[in-house]
Parts: sequence; C-alpha cells; structure tokens
Amino acid sequence: MGLSASQARLLSITRRLNNNELQSEFISNSKIQLANQNVKASEKYINALSATKMEYISYNQTGIKENVALTFNALTQYDPLKNQYLLYNSEEQIFVNAEDAANFEKSDDLYDFLNCYGLFDRGKAEFAQEDAAYKADHTNWEKERDDYYAYMADFNAENTPEWIQYNSDKANWIANQWSTYYSSQAYIDYTTAKNDYDESVAAGDPYTIFSGIVGTSDAPQSCYSAALSNPLGNCYKHVLGYLINPGAAKDFPTSAGDTVNIGSGDVSGSTLAGDGKGQQIANSMGAVINKTYTSNGEPIMVCDGDDDINTDGEQNILQAARESGSTPSKLQTLMSDFIETDNGDGTYSYSLKSVLQKAIDMMYIIKNQSEFGSELTSAKMYDLLVNFTDGDLKNTPKLPTPPPEPDLNYPVGEPQPLKSLRDEPLPPEETLKIYDKPLAQWYTNLWYAMNGMSDSDEVYSTSNDKAEFDYYAVTNAEKTADKKANFVILEDNLASDSNWLQFAITNGTVTISQATLSTQGDINWQGIEYSSTSDIIEVEDSDKIALAEAEYEKTVKEIQREDKKFDQKIRKLDTEHSALEKELESIKGVMDKNVERSFAAFS
Repeated sequence: MGLSASQARLLSITRRLNNNELQSEFISNSKIQLANQNVKASEKYINALSATKMEYISYNQTGIKENVALTFNALTQYDPLKNQYLLYNSEEQIFVNAEDAANFEKSDDLYDFLNCYGLFDRGKAEFAQEDAAYKADHTNWEKERDDYYAYMADFNAENTPEWIQYNSDKANWIANQWSTYYSSQAYIDYTTAKNDYDESVAAGDPYTIFSGIVGTSDAPQSCYSAALSNPLGNCYKHVLGYLINPGAAKDFPTSAGDTVNIGSGDVSGSTLAGDGKGQQIANSMGAVINKTYTSNGEPIMVCDGDDDINTDGEQNILQAARESGSTPSKLQTLMSDFIETDNGDGTYSYSLKSVLQKAIDMMYIIKNQSEFGSELTSAKMYDLLVNFTDGDLKNTPKLPTPPPEPDLNYPVGEPQPLKSLRDEPLPPEETLKIYDKPLAQWYTNLWYAMNGMSDSDEVYSTSNDKAEFDYYAVTNAEKTADKKANFVILEDNLASDSNWLQFAITNGTVTISQATLSTQGDINWQGIEYSSTSDIIEVEDSDKIALAEAEYEKTVKEIQREDKKFDQKIRKLDTEHSALEKELESIKGVMDKNVERSFAAFS
C-alpha cells in the first residue's frame, strides 16, 4: 500500500472512531433519561397507593347495611332507616330531583305535596265512618257559628240585656257623682268665693275707685295729700281707718303677732270725714278688700309682692334678710307684702298678705311709731304709703279655684259575652290520616326546606275518639308566597356521578345539612361536615391503585426494553471500536516502514 493510500485510510478510521465515541455518549444520556423515567413512575405508583374514595352507608332490601358509591341519588333517596340529608349549592339552594321539583310546583300546601307520594290512605273502611262523623260535626258547627255572629252583633251594638242594664247603672252612678260633688261643702264654699270674686270684679278696680276719691300719688287729695306731705303723721290712719273699720272699735291681729285697735275714733275729725270722701272709701272699697275665699280662707285681694317701690317685680325683704344670715325685724315683717312661716327644719316659706292685712299692719306702724325708733324713717314710710296704693291696690282680684271634679270612671267592669258564646266556634278538624310516619316525615322535612324554612313540624301520633285505630297526622302549611323557591334541579348525569359529588364536597362547592329532631319537637336542618356524619366514610380506592400498578408495570417494561436495545448498541460499538484501533495500529506500522525505506534510498 502506498503512502498516500495509507494516509487516506488513516483519516477514515479516525472519523469512524470519533463517530463511535459520539454515539456512545448519546446512548449514555438516553440511559440516564430512562433512569429518571423509572424514578417518576415509581413516585406516581407510590402516591396512588394512598388514593381513597367516599362511600355511603345504605341499607339493602333486607335492612342490612352496605356500602355504596356516594352519589346524590344514594344520599337523598328515601329509606326508613336512613338519616335525611340535603345538599346545598353556593347560593344556599337545595339540590332536588325533577320529580320532587314538579310535585312542589303543582302543590299549594303541604297536604297537596304529601298526597303526590300517596301518603293519605283515604280508602280504608274507617275513613267512611270518620267522614260521616265529621259531616255531622260540621253541621252543628255551622249552627253554632250563626248563633255566635247574631249574638256578637247585638252585644257589640250594646243591645243585649246585659249592656242595657250596665249603661243604665253607669248613667245613674255618674249623675250621683255630680250630685254629691255639687252638694259638697267644698263646692258650696267655692260658689261663695266665686260670688265674692264676681262682686269684687263688678265693684270695679280698687285703685281706680281709690284714686277717683282721694287722687293719685302724683296728685293726692284730702287726707291722702296730707299723709304724703307728712308720712309719719296721723293723716294716713284716716285713710286706713275708712278702709278697715270706720265703725265701732275692735282689735285686729297683725302679721307680727300683735293686735291693733281700729274704729271710728281713728277717722273722726278728719278731712275725709268732713268732705264725705271717707264714707265713699268705706262704701266702695271696704267690702272689696274684705272679701276672702270661704272655701280655703285665701283672700281675693292680695299684695303685689314688691316690698320695694323702686324695684320691678317681686322683692321679698324677709327672704332677703334670711338669705343674708339675719333675722327680719318687726318693722320689716309689718312693712312686707309677705307672711313668713317657720317650717321647723331651719327653712321658711312665704305667702302673700291680703290687702286688708297689709292695711292693718300699716295702721299698727302709724300708731306705734316710737316702738321702731330710728329704723322707721319718713322716707321709708313714704315709700310704704305709695307702694300700697300704686302697687298693692293695683293688683287684680284672684279667681277662686273650684274643687277637683269627681272621678267619673265607673268602677263596674263592662259586660262580657256569655261564656258559652265568648269565642267564635272553630270548625271541626278534618284530619287526613297518614299510615307511614317515616315517609311522611321525610317529605314533610323536604317540603319545609324547599319552602325556604330551616325547620319543620314533627309528624305526630293520633287516633279517633273511640281509640279504635291509630294513625299519624301533620299540621298543614301553605306555600310561602313571599319567598323565592329555595331549590334547583340537579341534572341526572350529576345525580349519579360519585366523582362529581366527592370533588364538590371536598372543595366546598356543595355543603351538607342533616335533619335533626330538636327538644322542642320540631325538625331542624343543621349544617354538617361530611367527615362528621355517621353515614359517609372514606375507603381505599382499589380501582385507582390497580390502574396505577398496571401503568407502572407497563412503564417499567418499556424502559427495560429500551435499556436492552441501548446495551446491544453499546456492545456493537465497543466491538467495532476495538477492530478500528487494531487496523489503525497496523496502518501506522506500514507507514513507518515506508518512511524508513525512503530515507534509506536517498542516503
């Protein structure tokens, strides 16, 4: 073989060796990927070994418990031994089947709904007997009802003998109350006081009468003028004498506890006596200021309540003295418009003096001036005289208050309807008899839930009057018109799909409620977790585990087949690689000899 041919073969072998090494590397990477696939298949298989599914504890036809797939149909189908459950969607609506929905829609009340399931056995022989008795009772009830309406019409119109007698007795009693009132001493005293008041008002305003006789404080006449010119003189006692008592002398009590003697001697020789104005005062004003309430002793004419002519409004010098911590003097007591009363507990109360009492107290001051020393000044006396005429005599007479009117609440209660006809008679109850209590309770609970209510009545035991046979009954209830229907129809394919229900329950898109008998005797729907029920259990899902095992074994076999193919390719490449290396060594030896011969020929 020539040198050029050897070199070409050498290059070809080198390329094949490199290619073999690259293919070996690819195969090694593929085997690594197969190993990863094997790990993943193992993990998937191990996870599948813990797979579970939900089953429902039901009862077969012989009453023996058995586990069935948990579906809507299995959970909600009636069985007398089963607990009753409802399934709610996220809108709080109940899932029902198409039959129950149709029965509810066409029923006006609970009786109609129960009748859809054949719960009223009206074909029994005893029903005919009961029905005849019911009709007789109903006829009697109609008569009682008509009697009741007729009686109540008369009673409400107060036309019955009881009402006629009652109204007569009540009118006589009220008339007697008024008669007693008008004949009482309190009312007689009031009428006397009212007559006094009317006479005082008819006589005229005291100040107008007084000023019309002796003038005003700004333009006084006769003795009044002399008194204002010399307040501490005796001229004003002539005015007071004609006001109080121009006749035979007698003692009058003062508000300070003394007495003062007043009579004709206090007016004799006065200007008022000479000009005839004194007698005008006695005739026109004496009767006015002397009038008092005969019912309670209060005067008609009282002072104006202002002890200081320079103030506007009530001014009580006695109370002011007490509040300043001092005791009112005798002069203050006599000059004041008020009478002070010791309450015995350190406090005092005050009432207005009558105009007559004020005149008596002023007369005492004029007659006993020396008793008061420097406390009594001409200025104080002047203010007292002016305040009496311009203040007290201007006060209007006070209208007497009548005694409280009699209590006209008749103490005898109104008539009541006759006991036998007091309440409207109720029609006899026609009981629809139920002979399958569990089935009736099941559909009664369902009715109330579909009607939007959270509880329902319990079906109760009863019997006929003679206790000849027992049966069950339930109180009828009308469909609630103001509530939206609380249910939706579940499609048939989902109703029998256990995978759908398990997914919905575990993910919270469907919730469960269980019917529970309360201590009050009604049925409540109470939400419950599926894991807390006694009827739903989790068991090993053998189907999923078997499927996972088959998938795992299939995957492992495929990996093993691929792995054997890669091993065969690697062995083939190794054999080829060894042959190429030998051929490469042989070619290198031939080439080395050719080079030696070439050097030898030119040396």
